[in-house]
Amino acid sequence: MIKRTLYFGNPSYLSLRNAQLVLRLPEVSNNDTLPDTFKKEAERTIPIEDIGVVVLDHSQITITQGLLEALLENNCAIITCDKKSFACGTRTTPLWEHDTKRTVPRPT
Repeated sequence: MIKRTLYFGNPSYLSLRNAQLVLRLPEVSNNDTLPDTFKKEAERTIPIEDIGVVVLDHSQITITQGLLEALLENNCAIITCDKKSFACGTRTTPLWEHDTKRTVPRPT
């Protein structure tokens, strides 16, 4: 199955609920003039099992530990970028825990 690549280039709140990534935008969540029904409709969810790569390209992205754990358990690559949008850090599941390759023995 083809996995999705998600790019986040704006301030965002990313969390986990019911095995799905939940995306909320701070400018919508923190706006007191908007009705609550609109705020609920502006929230997006994406199943974790459909995600292959997450690119975080903004300094005001908030991501929960539970979401990071769920993404890594599902072999998702997480890439963080610097101010110039260059990749400055990556996180993937170690090879010894990968489902499709078991070539590297687990360190003892």
